[in-house]
Amino acid sequence: MTRTAVWFQRNLRVTDNAALEWALHRTEQHEGEIILFYLYSALDETPWRRGAASCWWLQQSLTSLKHDLSQRGLALNLIRGSASDIIPRLIEQYNVDAISWQRNYEPHLAHRDQQLAEQLAQRGITLNIANDGLLPDPGQLMTQKGTPYRVFTPFYRQLRKALFDVTDQASTITRADTVVSITLHESLTLATLNLLSPHPWQHKLARHHQPGEQQAHQKLQRFIEERLIDYPIKRDFPAAEATSTLSASLHFGEISAIQILRILQPIIEVGSPSQSSAAEAFLRQLIWREFARYILWHFPSSAQESMDTRFNASFWDFDEQRMQCWQRGETGISIIDAGMRQLWQTGTMQNRVRMLAASYLTKNLAQPWQYGARWFWDTLVDADLANNSMGWQWVAGCGVDAAPYFRIFNPETQAKKYDADGEYQHRWLNDYSQPATLVDLASSRREALQRYQDHIKRNHQ
Repeated sequence: MTRTAVWFQRNLRVTDNAALEWALHRTEQHEGEIILFYLYSALDETPWRRGAASCWWLQQSLTSLKHDLSQRGLALNLIRGSASDIIPRLIEQYNVDAISWQRNYEPHLAHRDQQLAEQLAQRGITLNIANDGLLPDPGQLMTQKGTPYRVFTPFYRQLRKALFDVTDQASTITRADTVVSITLHESLTLATLNLLSPHPWQHKLARHHQPGEQQAHQKLQRFIEERLIDYPIKRDFPAAEATSTLSASLHFGEISAIQILRILQPIIEVGSPSQSSAAEAFLRQLIWREFARYILWHFPSSAQESMDTRFNASFWDFDEQRMQCWQRGETGISIIDAGMRQLWQTGTMQNRVRMLAASYLTKNLAQPWQYGARWFWDTLVDADLANNSMGWQWVAGCGVDAAPYFRIFNPETQAKKYDADGEYQHRWLNDYSQPATLVDLASSRREALQRYQDHIKRNHQ
């Protein structure tokens, strides 16, 4: 009798789950048994241990997944410990002869998985490592010179050509009555998995979010029906709530980019010109997420180091007091403070405001982009290493396809353009006593440009 294991990671859904489908098919073919498990290890995630907001979302998502699997006659086991210790032991203890999991792109997790795969292959264990994105293999999509893409537009064009080739028929698992699903002795409850921080601040997130596969599909449907047509124009207006709000669901795999692509494809191909254009604009953002994974895979140090090495530690001027004022939303710049307070209350921040907050921190306040990225990592429910790192480097002017450093957003001008009536700012600053302005925008802009001239131009001729 065969026994197949499925290691859930960031594919926390039942439908269209390639790792799960492969294991179920193998189990049914051989009349075997299946073991489904989620493994949590803070050690494995080092140096990128999840923040409290992300852990809150994860707990809710696991609750949803556990319920959805049980409705289909499948048991999800929750285990705590290092994968390199736990998985070989489970395989030996329960006589597992095959295991399936989803590919990771983060360097620390990819390295762990590669070592584990080699160890299991040496023991004769059958492996299936599934892809879960639009990008089939980052090692195959290269420039004509054989080097990785560093600019988004040519990457987008190249990947875009092949996208609809992957939109095969969606699969749905209704019941798995012919499969024996094993509950492990070492399986924990969600409470004993100890995901949640002892600090209660993250509990307020439940007022703003409903994690889970079903909720993700409902959000997508509402977005397509009510918001998509206006998405290209309104997505930059923070008060409009014009985006899909699917970022966290995509990160945890409650819904996949391929599933979204299946919905967008007919709109792009046979919709009206305005519908097609809007769907294409949204698809472009999905490909931007794929570009971030691609960059992190090819340049693993980019999560911590500037890709443009001229922007080294000596370029920045770290100031703890400035950092704390920015974190607390006490800069005296209303649109920045509104965004930082939205982040603290909800674990999210509108994308236009994210760019303004990042530009203000790295340029007007001269703080290292890594410190801002870490704060977002700790407080965002959709904290994603690839997207977070590339986004911060893009704004700071030191990453791939980056906006030039000397492109410095003026947050007050931006607020007048994108929040003219102040609706967004009023929403998050209703109990706000505006502090003194931390720095003058005009003079801090001049200082930033001078710093760029002195450090980059003069020292790196």
